[in-house]
Amino acid sequence: MNNKLLKLAFHGIPVGIALGLLISLFFSYAYGLEDYVPSAPQFTEMFSRPLNAVAISIILWGLMGILFSISSLIFEKEGWSITRQTITHFFVTFCGFTPLAVLCGWFPLQWGVLVSFTIIFVIIYVVIWSINMASGRRDVEKINKKLKKGNS
Repeated sequence: MNNKLLKLAFHGIPVGIALGLLISLFFSYAYGLEDYVPSAPQFTEMFSRPLNAVAISIILWGLMGILFSISSLIFEKEGWSITRQTITHFFVTFCGFTPLAVLCGWFPLQWGVLVSFTIIFVIIYVVIWSINMASGRRDVEKINKKLKKGNS
C-alpha cells in the first residue's frame, strides 16, 4: 500500500468519527432524548451495554471516513472526464457506504427505504458533478485568458 493511500486512510478515520459523532449528537437532540445515543434505538438495543454501541459506531464511522477519503483519489485520474470520475466515485462510495449505513442502523434494509436513500444519493452526486463541471469550466477559462495574454 503506498504512502499517499495510508495518509488518506489515516486522515479519513478522525474525519469520519467526527462527522458521525456530530450527526449522532444532532439526532439525539432533535429527537429530544435525555441520553446520547450513537444511532437509532434498533441499533443500540442490539448491544448489552450502550458503551458497546458507541464503540462499534466509532469503528463504523472511521470506516466511512476511510472510504470517502480514499475514494477521493478517483478525482485525481487525469485521463478521465469529470463525468467518468463522478460516476465511478458514486458507485464506489454507494457500494461501500450503503452497507456501512445499514450496519450503523441509519436505515433498515428494505426496498422502499433503499430506493429513497438511492434517490438522495443520486441527487447529491448530481450536485457534486455540477459543481465539478463549473469548477472545471472556470479553470479552462482562466487558462485560456492566460494563453491569450501570453500570445498578445
